[in-house]
Amino acid sequence: MPREPQAFNPILADFVKSLLMPLLVGKGLVYYFGLQYSQYPGEGWGYGLAAAILFTVGGLLRFFWRYRHIQDP
Repeated sequence: MPREPQAFNPILADFVKSLLMPLLVGKGLVYYFGLQYSQYPGEGWGYGLAAAILFTVGGLLRFFWRYRHIQDP
């Protein structure tokens, strides 16, 4: 007896996106601005570092807020 194909789970796609965005993009930005800030302190790289950290944390908080009422099946 053939198995029925499973429906696409949009929550799984959001889990992957919430993992990859902070992991790849956010961490890359934090590394870049952190290195620039450590080499050239006082030249404004700290603002970029703070924005990169806020982007990384904000992406995770956005995910938590969006799925705060979803319960496990």
